[in-house]
Amino acid sequence: MFRKNRAFTFAELAIVMLILGIVAMMTVPGLRRVMQRSQFERGAQKAYLTFNEAFDEAVVLYGPPHTWSKNPDGKVPTEMISEHLKIQDNGLTTDGMELIVNCDQEKCSFTADVNGPKKEPNLYGKDIFEYELYFSKLDPADNKKGTIEGSDNEVDITDRVIPLGDAAELQRNSWRFTNELWDKAGTTSPAAGDSE
Repeated sequence: MFRKNRAFTFAELAIVMLILGIVAMMTVPGLRRVMQRSQFERGAQKAYLTFNEAFDEAVVLYGPPHTWSKNPDGKVPTEMISEHLKIQDNGLTTDGMELIVNCDQEKCSFTADVNGPKKEPNLYGKDIFEYELYFSKLDPADNKKGTIEGSDNEVDITDRVIPLGDAAELQRNSWRFTNELWDKAGTTSPAAGDSE
C-alpha cells in the first residue's frame, strides 16, 4: 500500500559530498606534486637532448669546433649553437623552456629553466639545470678528460654535453627523481664549473 521512496535524503547527499571533498583535498596536492616532478624530469632530459642536438647541427653547418674561430661568418660559438635552439621572440622554446648558452673558445655552459623563468619554483635541481660541453682540440691528447655515467675510468668527454650537479644525478637515475634527490634539490648552490 505505502511505497517507500528510495531516493537519497539531503543529509545523506551532504555527507557523501563532504567525504568526497575530504578525499580530494588529501589526494590532489600529491597528484600535483607527482605531475610536477614528472614534468621537471622530462624537461631536464629534453634540455640535455636539445643542447646536444643544437651542438651537432652547429658542427654539421660550421665544421669541428677547433675551426670555429676562423669561420667566415664572424659568428662566435654562442651564436653558432643558439641559432639551432629554436627560441621564439619571447626568449622561450615552443614548449616554454628558457635555454641559455654561454660559450668561449674552449667550452660552452648551458642553463635550462624547464618551465620558464616566470613559473615557480625557479630552483636549481628542481626546474633549473646546468650542463657543459668542452670543444675538441686539434690534437686529441689535449682534449678534456673526465668520467661519464656508468664508468669509473677517465675518458675523452669533449664534444658532448655533460649534465652537472643535480642534472648529472638525474641522468644517473634514468632521468627520474628519487625522493632524496627531490628533497635535496634547490637547497644547494648551482653546479657551475663542476664536471662529471
